[in-house]
Amino acid sequence: MEGPSAGLRKGAWTVEEDILLTKYIEKHGEGNWHQVSSKSGLNRCRKSCRLRWVNYLNPNIKRGAFEDDEVDLVIRLHNLLGNK
Repeated sequence: MEGPSAGLRKGAWTVEEDILLTKYIEKHGEGNWHQVSSKSGLNRCRKSCRLRWVNYLNPNIKRGAFEDDEVDLVIRLHNLLGNK
């Protein structure tokens, strides 16, 4: 059965794929995820490309432990707003 996702690569990303995606984003910016697969040379679906960028490759992602003031802010906001 062939569909829109037939033949797309699944599973772990390679370093080469990460480089292709990063270069594409540097040139074209974020968004237009439906064009990433065809224009970047990746054989991945647009959702996979978007999630890879947002969760792993985006250089603006802060990794590591929260600072004390960040923890305090989260607690105060939760006390104020609850689980909204």
